[in-house]
Amino acid sequence: MRRELLTGLLAGGLFVLGDVSSALAGPPLTNVEGVGGVALNPLAYVANPIGKDETGMFGSTVVSKPNIGAWHISLPDSDINWESAGINISFLNRIEIGYSHESVDIDDDTLNLGEIDKDNFSLKVNLLPENSFDMPYLPAISVGVIAKSTSFDTLVDAGALDDDSGEDYYVVATKTLTNLPIPVILNAGVLSTKGYVRGVLGFGDDRDEAFFCNIETIPIANVIVGWEYTQGTDVATDYSTSSMWEAHVAWMINDLTLVASYAYTGDANMSGPFPPSAFGDGWVISAQYAF
Repeated sequence: MRRELLTGLLAGGLFVLGDVSSALAGPPLTNVEGVGGVALNPLAYVANPIGKDETGMFGSTVVSKPNIGAWHISLPDSDINWESAGINISFLNRIEIGYSHESVDIDDDTLNLGEIDKDNFSLKVNLLPENSFDMPYLPAISVGVIAKSTSFDTLVDAGALDDDSGEDYYVVATKTLTNLPIPVILNAGVLSTKGYVRGVLGFGDDRDEAFFCNIETIPIANVIVGWEYTQGTDVATDYSTSSMWEAHVAWMINDLTLVASYAYTGDANMSGPFPPSAFGDGWVISAQYAF
């Protein structure tokens, strides 16, 4: 019952350094879109990998135990409550599959967008494990795809956007540095998308590429402090999504990780012109559990 209550918490933003302790929740977290990563961005590591001398689901050495994450994002400038719950699992510590459901409740009276549901199915393949070929400075490199669909079809029906579903593709590199005074994790990649506001409001007919990055540190045991950034995109005429960033602190308690984050999505423009490209700033909390 205690685990069910803990994993039912809603919350927002970061991953865990797996080599610090096998007793701690493993890298990375299940992010808002159900991908192993931080709040916004994927990592090259797969979620909840099987550690040395450990076993996965039902004692398997091939299939990992699941990692689950729940999020609550509050953006008061736009009267938005954004919830997400997801799960992912990995195979051979090289392939990760994931799913998340997002519910975006927009109470703003000006636009009256209501509640929007979004589903995400993801696949990540780790092409190159970290430190391959006995090269200690070589990062982990992965590629992935996220298939998204949204219940918001107003812009599609009006002919302004192309579809209510689409796919994101990405390549990402992640490196953990352990020869510094404190552990530091660097992450960077490129995302190719047609999604407007990450696909919540639909998908354009133009595919755009966005740079993303993270820096994470462990200043004291069981605590992670980090920052991440995602570049804005332009997927159709007059449909540009603002760049976003967020800063977070996470507390690891064995298999449970709790996260608190401040997020900035761009200056809120709910009063027009329609449609909005940013929702302002707010607070995010997250609870993650690695089985």
